[in-house]
Amino acid sequence: MTNPQTDVLPCPGGNLENAYIKEYLHGLGYKPEDLKALPAAQRHDLLCAASMFASIRLADVEAKSHLIDEMHGGEHVM
Repeated sequence: MTNPQTDVLPCPGGNLENAYIKEYLHGLGYKPEDLKALPAAQRHDLLCAASMFASIRLADVEAKSHLIDEMHGGEHVM
């Protein structure tokens, strides 16, 4: 039997996104497990900023990928 709450399809770029979030946290001196000890508001703000950082980095990777495809005469799919 499947459980929709636990049967999650992998998100394309999810591992890279998580790596960028960890990079952001590490840059501020945090590990992901440290967040549990923070007040909820601080944890929320920190995760929002980390998410924004990861989104910007992922957009940069995607843009570079499209540029490389175009340089090599390939079509890129969005």
